[in-house]
Amino acid sequence: MSTQPSFGTSMRVASLVLACLAPALASATSVPPRELEDMVKDSDHVLLATVSKVDMVDRDGDPVTDRNARTGPGIENQIRFHLEVKEVLFSTAKPAPKQVVVPLWKFWHYSLGNIQDAVTGHTGIFLLKGADFEPAWPQHFERSVEERRKIEAILKQRD
Repeated sequence: MSTQPSFGTSMRVASLVLACLAPALASATSVPPRELEDMVKDSDHVLLATVSKVDMVDRDGDPVTDRNARTGPGIENQIRFHLEVKEVLFSTAKPAPKQVVVPLWKFWHYSLGNIQDAVTGHTGIFLLKGADFEPAWPQHFERSVEERRKIEAILKQRD
């Protein structure tokens, strides 16, 4: 029997961590919710991937390694997810990407260390857009693998 937590357990832990951060974020930065169907239809890339690394860069693109460094309005730092693509469900990129760096919205109030601890090693379905693989929407662009059937059904409607 495996001693590894199940995906459902790890997803619940990651969701709980991000949900705990959400009230503090909501008071300073707010993004209206968006329906999954709309985000999938607007995505140029729908990737099943694992977050292999989380890093931060300053406004000049130089690495920031202080785990207490923050992002948010008035701060020029940007957090990025480095993804190892396991499966491409949809992509306009040719050839399909094997690795992707996803720049997060700069206005979220995060610290590098908190995000690294919360999402490194997490596997999910990422809804991305454009040549720079930006989130299709600033929040909820990473979806649970458990939503795969629903996402694939929406992708089929695009055809």
